[in-house]
Amino acid sequence: MDGETAFRLVVAGVLVVAPTMLFLGLWRGLMALRNDDLANRTLNGEFGPISDGPIPARVFDFAAPNGGRGATADESFVRCPNCQSENPNYVDYCGDCLEPLG
Repeated sequence: MDGETAFRLVVAGVLVVAPTMLFLGLWRGLMALRNDDLANRTLNGEFGPISDGPIPARVFDFAAPNGGRGATADESFVRCPNCQSENPNYVDYCGDCLEPLG
């Protein structure tokens, strides 16, 4: 076996084994993150109840600092006709039920 053939076999072996090793490393890293203390405390409800549905829009602050979109002093809200939740006046769809706002 000459040097070129041996080199090609080594390159082929690396190209076959490397993706598998990278995947297994990623898998072990994800398992380590899943078994983290913070994840366990969150799943045990230490930080409050975990919602099964989407996060309601009222949880987030829609006012951007220093004159960003929606940061006016007289910011008004629009009530959704379907679920009656408050939404900022610059959105087109309700953050809770995704219905179009009037």
